[in-house]
Amino acid sequence: MRLANATPSSTRKRILHPLSYGAMKILSITPTYFPEIGGIESVVRELAVRSSSQGRRVDVAHVSAKNERFSCAEIDGITVYRVPVVGNRLAGYARDLGRLAAGYDLLHVHDPQLMMLTGNVLLQCRHIPAVLSTHGGFRHTTRHGAIKWLHERLLMRLLLRHYRKILASSESDRAYFSGFSDRVEKCENGIAYAKFQQGRLTGPPDPTKWIYWGRWSRNKRIDAVIDIVAKARDQGIAIDLLIAGPDFDNLGASLQAQIAALGLQGAVRLHPYIEDADLLQELRQRTVFVTGSEYEGFGIGILEAMAAGKIVLCRDMAPINGFVERGVNGHFLGFDGSASDMAVVRELAGLGAERCIAMSEAAQQRARRYDWDEVAKAFGAHYAQALAGRR
Repeated sequence: MRLANATPSSTRKRILHPLSYGAMKILSITPTYFPEIGGIESVVRELAVRSSSQGRRVDVAHVSAKNERFSCAEIDGITVYRVPVVGNRLAGYARDLGRLAAGYDLLHVHDPQLMMLTGNVLLQCRHIPAVLSTHGGFRHTTRHGAIKWLHERLLMRLLLRHYRKILASSESDRAYFSGFSDRVEKCENGIAYAKFQQGRLTGPPDPTKWIYWGRWSRNKRIDAVIDIVAKARDQGIAIDLLIAGPDFDNLGASLQAQIAALGLQGAVRLHPYIEDADLLQELRQRTVFVTGSEYEGFGIGILEAMAAGKIVLCRDMAPINGFVERGVNGHFLGFDGSASDMAVVRELAGLGAERCIAMSEAAQQRARRYDWDEVAKAFGAHYAQALAGRR
């Protein structure tokens, strides 16, 4: 990774004189990016990499109050601008965004909240064609309920009107946003299928070895997963669980306390962050991916796990129940400690090697449909249509 600071004025000069006039120039505007890790970060990065290989140039504008100053970095061959915000992720002013965006043909805005980012696009970049990716919207938490209620009724239609296309990340997003705009089309995200194929088992399957990786955020309900492990072990089912990923909501201390209180120190391990190589090594030793998530805008982590051949344990809810088929590549839990949950865990833990391998192969086959090599082409078609002024 090569990092170099730049001032907004010098960046403006560079952008207004692009190196190539033949390729479509797209600026992905995102509220979060590397080194933060999550679904949006993965989508923005992969789209930039894959689109560049298809004759387009995609740069990234990471617009966040966490950025102390405007800067420019090259990460994985992608030009990434850090744009500071006066305010916060819901309401704030990104002073440098308009100057930065002026040199691009199209803006791809990744704005689940449909607040700060879209507000700045309207204020500073309204004459540049733009498309929106929904990423589940803001419905996955109950925080700021009054603000969200007012937003839906007073602002949603007005803000969506600016975008030439609203790219719904799932069928549930398509249904929701279609209530506010007639420009909504489903355009699902992708996964780095080949990368996670490197996480396939290298030894015999063991359905008692589980892994969760992803953000440690409240809606992921990692605490509910730990409770399931405790109840299973109380009934003689020796589950071994690794919990890995960035501690987004500062849950590490409370999760460690829960593990200690339940006497699970030898059965549940916390790994606050895990590099790709170490993650793939862990995946090669794990048979089951488990998540207690109560809401998913798309479910990238689940598809990545399936690409690695993991059998999935999750809730029976949209959109992830569109990926997971009961008894074929995974199972559903209510994460309520019920007898039916324990029956599912007992059935899964008792699976023989032949059945585990069959479910693993079914998971990989399902995940293959979301390989970025194909998904990026769909985004490219939407970009071209947006620039042509077509819905």
